Amino acid sequence: MLESGTRICPFCGEPATLAASPVVEGLPELVLLNELAPVPATREETLAELHRLESYFGELDTKYATLADLWLKSACWQAPSKTRWAVGGFLLALLLYLLVGIHLPAMAAWIFVVLWGVIAYFGFTRSYAHYEAGRSENEHAIRELENEIRRHYNKARDCFLPLDYTVPSVLSELIAGLDSGMIASFEDYRINN
Repeated sequence: MLESGTRICPFCGEPATLAASPVVEGLPELVLLNELAPVPATREETLAELHRLESYFGELDTKYATLADLWLKSACWQAPSKTRWAVGGFLLALLLYLLVGIHLPAMAAWIFVVLWGVIAYFGFTRSYAHYEAGRSENEHAIRELENEIRRHYNKARDCFLPLDYTVPSVLSELIAGLDSGMIASFEDYRINN
């Protein structure tokens, strides 16, 4: 996270902006967000604007849900384990050796070791390639969906809400809080959350 007004990254010395995103090979660049409009002056104006924005951002309800699912999938994605492939390769090689190798002469025990190495190496290599392809595809899907949401956000007229507040559940919570009087103003809600 860079502080507002930062022009040069303190870590790498490159020119930086707040909206800059890490460049990952093959991913489209993240769409920059427009400046926020000023917050309406009164509570009634704020509620009217929030109701207008709720219907506008409600169109993206399924996209927000899909994005949350993709983030969860990304968080749970794990690289294949060399240890598991070594143990699994050992067990599979042992089974094959017991089925076939038992009929071979006693000096052919080295076949077991070769078989174990081949199964473990090719199994791990193939599963790691599958992992990388799936992870890359998931990151690309996340970026495409984020950009679609950001383009829709940029088209919102007089939007004073930060992007995180446009999720329909958060927007509904904000409206309910302002309607009931639990939240005095939009600024109070931003400070408390």
